[in-house]
Amino acid sequence: SEATNTQVSMRIKDTHAVLEVSDEHADDVRKALAELRPAIRVMSVGDIIEIYKEVGLPKDVAERFELAQMSGSHGIGHTRMATESAVTTMGAHPFSTGSDQCLVHNGSLSNHNSLRRKLKRDGIKFETDNDSEVAAAYLTNKMNHGSNLGEALESSLDDLDGFFTFVVGTKDGFGVVRDPIACKPAVMAETDQYVAFGSEYRALVNLPGIEQARVWEPEPATVYFWEH
Repeated sequence: SEATNTQVSMRIKDTHAVLEVSDEHADDVRKALAELRPAIRVMSVGDIIEIYKEVGLPKDVAERFELAQMSGSHGIGHTRMATESAVTTMGAHPFSTGSDQCLVHNGSLSNHNSLRRKLKRDGIKFETDNDSEVAAAYLTNKMNHGSNLGEALESSLDDLDGFFTFVVGTKDGFGVVRDPIACKPAVMAETDQYVAFGSEYRALVNLPGIEQARVWEPEPATVYFWEH
């Protein structure tokens, strides 16, 4: 890239592009994108996690981005029913506000506006007005100040108001937490080979070995956290 004086490689996937740059030039490339192509939005930054999201049926979106050809240690998907913001690509989940971090959210936060103002003062940047992005930014801010994901999720139970079930991914694993009332549905399954999460059991029925899996409903105000 002439704008950053560094080598940038690019892979195109439908409406998305994956840029590969050296770590020391990542911030320069992001600034150059903002200046030269302000309409482009950055979905995620990091070494491992790639985020793809669009408006449409889940099956169609998965085919467009060739998700069946991808591999990895863990993946998070989300189908959104919009309640407080528009149905747009940027409003779709997951949200990422930190390197190799992503969050999906079922619920609604009541104190997201005040939290957004505080997080902006701490240097966190937002792409949307979605309350779920505030939740992602809250966890990013906690981890930026030394918490691991499990500790950040524990803190969210005190600092976030509203109804929520979060599933959060990092490069090292993923975590789940439900608010103290736990009005949003959730189910988990665990075997020696995998851990899986869904809003309903029918999302898990085709997993291998599900008949022998430990299946349970996550407890309210309890953090579940796995690392690999």
